[in-house]
Amino acid sequence: MQFDVAGPFEIARHGKKRNITKESLPQLLLDLEEWEQGLSESCGCYVFGKRAGSGITPWYVGQACRRPMLKEALNSDNLAKYNRVLDDDKGTPLLFVIPARTPTGKLRRRPENSGLSSLDFLERWLIAAAIEKNPELINNRETKFLRELHVVGIFNAKQGENTAASNNLRKALWREHKRLP
Repeated sequence: MQFDVAGPFEIARHGKKRNITKESLPQLLLDLEEWEQGLSESCGCYVFGKRAGSGITPWYVGQACRRPMLKEALNSDNLAKYNRVLDDDKGTPLLFVIPARTPTGKLRRRPENSGLSSLDFLERWLIAAAIEKNPELINNRETKFLRELHVVGIFNAKQGENTAASNNLRKALWREHKRLP
């Protein structure tokens, strides 16, 4: 299955608490549809993040398949989660959309049954990458294993525990010599 990346899209904040609300939906809908017609109705994954200073921190990764992308990414449960992240009032909320595509490049509304495993895998992979950047990722699903798994010098490595073997494996697997979460 093929995926694309769109964004980041700024999410407007409203009210005294400067929360993301249902009032944020119309502008975000316009932004997604301006990027590509049908993007808001597509299926795929999404990443909610916050830009503060020069960087973007991922805070939540989700999957939209049964419901359209925009409705799933900004459902009431997710809005509550996002607004807890925004409580400090610092930063700009953002959304990245990773829509599924057909072999001819069209946006998928719903993947065929064989595509669901690809979508599940992509969501897990994005969660792993996001948790590497932000150990405080607010996802509950799929994170316990990632937080508890430990491979000496490689995955959830502790400072100074590198061994010659873990350094060599890292060099064999990755171009950069970075540690995983």
